[in-house]
Amino acid sequence: MALAFVAFSAATSAHAAGPQFFITWKASGSYAPSGFSGKVLPTYGSQITASLELISGGVPLDLSGQKIFWYVNETLIGGGLGAQSITFPPIGQAPTSMTLKVELPSYRGATLIKTILIPMVPPQVVLVAPYPGGQFSANPVTLTAIPYFFNVTSSASLSYRWTVNGQSSANAENPQIAQVALPNGTAAGTSFPISVTISNAKDSTQAVATQNLVYQPSL
Repeated sequence: MALAFVAFSAATSAHAAGPQFFITWKASGSYAPSGFSGKVLPTYGSQITASLELISGGVPLDLSGQKIFWYVNETLIGGGLGAQSITFPPIGQAPTSMTLKVELPSYRGATLIKTILIPMVPPQVVLVAPYPGGQFSANPVTLTAIPYFFNVTSSASLSYRWTVNGQSSANAENPQIAQVALPNGTAAGTSFPISVTISNAKDSTQAVATQNLVYQPSL
């Protein structure tokens, strides 16, 4: 299973000669494995913290005396004098995109508005099976399930259920890994459908990945 990453878009309403307007955001409470270099996306139960900066001549402007209002999907979620950051939960049902808007209604006699899209995603699992074309000759076969975007701080908080040919398979020592030993006399071309379901008992969310492997002893 490949992760689908979302492109972000933005629109700004301000004078052409006005300051540069930046919104940054990050998600907390959304798990990604160590070494993940992509954007951690918000999921069920997580939180989003967004911040804004106005830059003029390469220098951040002081907004402590400015009224700043934040909206998600055109609904006011907070603001006030100098409210340059805000934290809020994802809104809607994943997969979806939230429209985050920040407004300065009286900046030097003008209204400044910036809008971005923030995606919300369901939990996902990548099934790592390093067998090109789904064909293998190794025995046993080793597969690894890697969770993304669950509302946990550690993958150890999740449960893993493996099935091979419709039969349950478990690895008590490391539940993220499945090792499938081939029966004696396995014929070339034998198919092994493998599935893993990762569940989060805290919020009942889960993600499923499947892989069909074919035994080819002559590889």
